Amino acid sequence: MKNRTMQEMNEQYKSCKSEKHEYQVGDEKCVIVRHYCGDRDINEVLYRNAFERAFSEVMEMHRHGQIAE
Repeated sequence: MKNRTMQEMNEQYKSCKSEKHEYQVGDEKCVIVRHYCGDRDINEVLYRNAFERAFSEVMEMHRHGQIAE
């Protein structure tokens, strides 16, 4: 995989639909721009999101002693 600069990626995805969100973190303003370029397998994305959420929930339950060891 070729490592691209932020400028190269901005140029490549400039025609794609995007979404911009601004967040305040402490004293800094953070701007997140998401580009929807359509090159992801939606099944893989959904599976990964579901797996990560389930894993984090199980780990949280384990930390609070809700799962017997």
